[in-house]
Amino acid sequence: MKTILTAFVLISVGFLVNAQTTPEAFLKKAPPLPKDSCGITRAATESFTQNVASLVDEVENEISMLNEKIEAGGTTNEERAKETALKQMSQQYGLSQEQMDKMKSGKMSEADKQAMADKVLQQQANMSMDEVKNISKMDEAGKKAYTEAYATEMMANAQANPKQQTVNNSAKNIQQLMAAQQAATDKITASSREIANLYASIETDPSGQEMLGKIGTWHNQLMSMTGIDYGQGKQMDSLAVLIKDEQIKYCNKFTPRYRAAIRQHFSLVKARIPDYRQLGEITAEVIKTQYGIITPPESAEIGAMQAVKEYLKALKDAYKFNLYFPD
Repeated sequence: MKTILTAFVLISVGFLVNAQTTPEAFLKKAPPLPKDSCGITRAATESFTQNVASLVDEVENEISMLNEKIEAGGTTNEERAKETALKQMSQQYGLSQEQMDKMKSGKMSEADKQAMADKVLQQQANMSMDEVKNISKMDEAGKKAYTEAYATEMMANAQANPKQQTVNNSAKNIQQLMAAQQAATDKITASSREIANLYASIETDPSGQEMLGKIGTWHNQLMSMTGIDYGQGKQMDSLAVLIKDEQIKYCNKFTPRYRAAIRQHFSLVKARIPDYRQLGEITAEVIKTQYGIITPPESAEIGAMQAVKEYLKALKDAYKFNLYFPD
């Protein structure tokens, strides 16, 4: 019984060590925004910022581990890709094993290359290199007649050649995967553009630059009076009040807008996680189909992880418009 219990504990620990934290889990770990936007203390702001910064580090570490898993299979995948490419060429162009071996060795004579080119053309287009040269010399009427006859012949060959039909089906499968890949990419791109516009509308607001300009001018004036007393104490106090009031006004205008952008950013990222995951899975399938390369299933999580990281970085700056603190 003790042995069984020990084994169970070891298996459980191993599972926990290797368990992957999902993008959804990282979103749940993100701290909520404090209720008070501009009355928050400096200490509370720094604590919030540090908490989110630590979470950003966790996500970056997770992304690094996922990338390491993918890179670990790089050498094996490179060999598999070469073999797959050669196999596809052999199947598609009807090349013999002897011809494939010559290609691998890199010791093909010009005559061998010409013969292989003829074989490929014969297999794919049912014509020789000499026929290709003759076609180029035809007038337009001759080319038109030839292409019509060629199209009819190719349709008949496709019906009579199941092997070639298999090749065509494989190409069709790739096209379907590429279409699904594009659909997922379009959704993600649209959301990314919407997120960027949320923050751009705040950052480029001319009134914000105007307010910062006033604050900077008053601050420079105040600093120029510091150190020597020429009876300008009241003027300095007035400048300090102007600066404080403008800083509070600046925070009251832009921090609520930024918080609203963060909340919308969260919703968009959360809604797109399945699309990021689907895109990763489709991309892996495309690579496998085309090149024979098998990527770890964890690779499908990287896109969503990157999106979560960008959200957390925006969250970390939630109080960047707070220029005045009551403490």
